[in-house]
Amino acid sequence: MELTNRILEILEKSGLTSSEFADKIEVQRSAISHITSGRNKPSLDFLLKIKDAFPEIDTDWLLFGREKEEILEDQLETEISTDLHPTLFDFESSDKISRENQSKNSEEKLEVASTLKESKKIIRALLFYDDGSFEDFVKK
Repeated sequence: MELTNRILEILEKSGLTSSEFADKIEVQRSAISHITSGRNKPSLDFLLKIKDAFPEIDTDWLLFGREKEEILEDQLETEISTDLHPTLFDFESSDKISRENQSKNSEEKLEVASTLKESKKIIRALLFYDDGSFEDFVKK
């Protein structure tokens, strides 16, 4: 399902007119017309306004059209690889672990991952932190 179709579905299920919908998400009424007609694609700001006005809408469904079942299947399939490979968006671990421990943990995960994948060797990793800083790990 296209993003435009998902927006039309929200509009229909909300029971609002296009004008009321535009007022609720605080955009110009013409923006709704341009998006629903396919003339323009919705911006990230537009989608965030929908999410703010309708917090019950699943973000993955709104952005990608993915149902919760699909998301759960993907999470189960990637659970092991996520544990082995640090990600840039691992906010939970950055909240729970100090930067020093996170660096050590990341280095250990890189070592484990590289030993499991003998055909591919990790030679460099960049970690980006939410404060704008980063660390560069280069295998010597």
